[in-house]
Amino acid sequence: MLTNLVPPYRSDAYNALHHRAMAAGGGLRVLCTQHREPQRNWSITTPAFDHITLPGVQIPLGENRTLSLPFGVTRAVCRKPSDALILSGFGIAQWQAQNWALKHRIPTVLQFDGWAGSDATYNNPLRRRLRRVMIARADGFVAASSRGAAWFEGLGASPDHICIAPIPPSFPLPDISANQNLAERQYDIVWCGRTTVSKGFDIFMRIASELSKTDIANRIAIVGSTDIKSTTRLTQSSDLGDRVDVFGQLPPDQLPPILTNSKIALFPSRNDAYGVGVIDAIACGTVALASPFTGCAPDVLRGPEILPIDNPQGWITACKRLLDAPQLLEDTRLHQARAIANNTPAHHSDTMWQAVHQAVNHNPDMRRWG
Repeated sequence: MLTNLVPPYRSDAYNALHHRAMAAGGGLRVLCTQHREPQRNWSITTPAFDHITLPGVQIPLGENRTLSLPFGVTRAVCRKPSDALILSGFGIAQWQAQNWALKHRIPTVLQFDGWAGSDATYNNPLRRRLRRVMIARADGFVAASSRGAAWFEGLGASPDHICIAPIPPSFPLPDISANQNLAERQYDIVWCGRTTVSKGFDIFMRIASELSKTDIANRIAIVGSTDIKSTTRLTQSSDLGDRVDVFGQLPPDQLPPILTNSKIALFPSRNDAYGVGVIDAIACGTVALASPFTGCAPDVLRGPEILPIDNPQGWITACKRLLDAPQLLEDTRLHQARAIANNTPAHHSDTMWQAVHQAVNHNPDMRRWG
């Protein structure tokens, strides 16, 4: 596998995939193009699978985006025999690796968490061309959501070759029994993510300010501040006062104590990321509201829980309706919890295993296993 990095929400799934491959006489080897992301506080773990980070140049592109120019991609990929190659993302390294795989008749599987939103945002013809060519050459596809699957299909992938592997939470499922009663949770609303415009933090602040002024939200948590001093000044200028607790970039294992003590999490995002934060919140028993840009939204949320970013009043009304009706809040929590039943490491690894087998078997001209 070639990927940018292995995030916490995928480490257990990849470990499971490695053990499954070992049982079949093989294993998983993961090549990464970068060590960490600029705005993430993720701990470095020791995985069960073979794992290396390629040397190279990292060019910051702003916020949490980096252009990786790794060295020796082909040399690293061909160092050990491969029966199949999983390419996570559409970077330069993935392009080089797919070219190598084609020459050696090794099937490739493309894994991608996004969907069509970023295509319109960046409007880069070279980027679109690279993606179309890689999709045309691939033998299998793994999307994170139904939207991602539709995006693959829209760019020419056969629906028969597309698998959906919902992303698991960033941490082991916490025990929410102590805070099962949502009315007893400390925080009425919570922000969990980078405090940036692309994530919709400006919209969250407008919503939080109005909910605070009308005493609908008495306690608010902001988790993931990229600049605690700046965020604190912003909360003070928004008249939120001491109703807000501000936390920095916390590692995933420190999120459950806050999320299991929160009632509603807001995700008014402007980008097309899958929305792992939504899954993390729901896994902790927090009700999630998200924008239509959030990749997982149609799969795990119902209509009233998906709100347009250009209408903050709609978010305010939705929060008031939920906070004023404990039974509606609880019914919504239960529905969302059922909707993420397949967001597990086991399901994720099983789906990837299935995608690899389909890719190997659907093209008789490819090399065979063994």
